Amino acid sequence: MYPQDEVKIAEARTVLQKRARDNTRTPIQWNAAANAGFCPEGVQPWLRVNDDYRTINAEAQLETRETLSVFQFWQRLLQLRKKHVDVFIYGDFRLVDDQNPDVFAYQRIAGTRRWITVLNFTGKEVDWAMPETVVVRGWVVGNHHSTYSTVARNGTIHIKPWEGLLGECT
Repeated sequence: MYPQDEVKIAEARTVLQKRARDNTRTPIQWNAAANAGFCPEGVQPWLRVNDDYRTINAEAQLETRETLSVFQFWQRLLQLRKKHVDVFIYGDFRLVDDQNPDVFAYQRIAGTRRWITVLNFTGKEVDWAMPETVVVRGWVVGNHHSTYSTVARNGTIHIKPWEGLLGECT
């Protein structure tokens, strides 16, 4: 429309940079190969691949390691949700501690069955006092794979930064 107007072209580029969705998109990072496995080596993808593709990619999400990958964590949660539909889909929701600014804790309840979710939404370690009415039979999943099963089941529990725990209650 204004092919010779450098001011209008610069203005259009600024608007596109702010509003175009490509600013937040990157190619899928499939593996640690060239171009994150998105396209063959030597092919230039039209969007830049993130610099972290060698360590953060779909293939790495499937590997077993000390901390569960996001994929593995959600896979376990979805398996539990399918197994315990009565609690996680149709059960009641009850906040456990609405006063703590660092921890979000709630129970899902169906009949006599109770599950608790405890989430540390901070980048610091937190000691959280569970109410006496909550006793965890066992922690079933946590995003810190190697240590969630050792977390205390009642009283004060130690929660790592950004840690999430799911436990079945007595």
